[in-house]
Amino acid sequence: MTELFDRLYSQFLRGKINRQEFRSFKESLNHLSDQELSERMESFWNEHTVYPSLEVGRKQEIQRRLRSQINPSKTSIRWSRIVAAVAVVAVLSVTAWNFSLLHELQNGNASFLAEVPAGDRVQLTLPDKSSVKLNSESSLSYAYVGGKRIARLEGEGYFQVSKDTRHPFVVQVGSLNIEVLGTCFNVCSYKENDFVETSLIEGSVRLYDSKSPSESIILKPSQKAIYSKNNGKISFHNTDNVKETAWIQNRLVFESEKLGSVFQKIERWYGVHIELLCPEIVNDPITGSFRGEQLPYVMEALKIQYGFDYEITGNKVTINKSNQLKIK
Repeated sequence: MTELFDRLYSQFLRGKINRQEFRSFKESLNHLSDQELSERMESFWNEHTVYPSLEVGRKQEIQRRLRSQINPSKTSIRWSRIVAAVAVVAVLSVTAWNFSLLHELQNGNASFLAEVPAGDRVQLTLPDKSSVKLNSESSLSYAYVGGKRIARLEGEGYFQVSKDTRHPFVVQVGSLNIEVLGTCFNVCSYKENDFVETSLIEGSVRLYDSKSPSESIILKPSQKAIYSKNNGKISFHNTDNVKETAWIQNRLVFESEKLGSVFQKIERWYGVHIELLCPEIVNDPITGSFRGEQLPYVMEALKIQYGFDYEITGNKVTINKSNQLKIK
């Protein structure tokens, strides 16, 4: 596997890789963890010093090849300005870009924006080697500002931040700032919600409102902070990390959640629009989970539980009232 990776990675960097070899390259990445991939690519780069720093034109050409070969029939992610690394399902990092971009970011010369449409989930490796997984309908911008690594998030993201005590990492969600030095945490803040949820997996984070930065709180592992966008107040709750990060394991989880909210998540998860013609069921509670199931399976399971009829046409799901409709 190591020889295959080195050979294909070398061809990729030289721009001498064809479509079939690129597929093999992606397949080899599926067998590596994030840590193994990062170490292997860094080791390869250090051992093959014959490669010069990539010029801007060359970076743009590699970016074009990535976007056309990863998924030529569907745009999974839209990029602005500079891309450090991208992965769709599996991680695909380009260490050459990481090293040169980190220098550019630290000198205030570059930033990037990643936008993920409904129905997709992606993983990014930032120039500082931090890892971010973005859920459907999410966006992330990243820049180096005033000695800090600043990430601005809309939607949901799971962060694994590389330690760098000299350059704090700050996630900004509206007025809320989440500052870390090295940790793992999940942040959820969709536009339709009037709150921001921050769940700490390990390490520690400091939360504060931009309007009153001196008033900060520290979050501990297995705790969740819920920040109100309306009044800026923060409440604490103990939480289950497995549940909070279920989405990165391709699991859709509901716990005593209103069916109307569940339909919103299904829309985002599968990239569809749901037309509900029996609104009397929107407040019914539901608890359950799905892992990797296709949309028809999910709708059939809900149909059995609630007794509605449904029809899937393209990316539209119509839910109709039936004689078997169950209201709880």
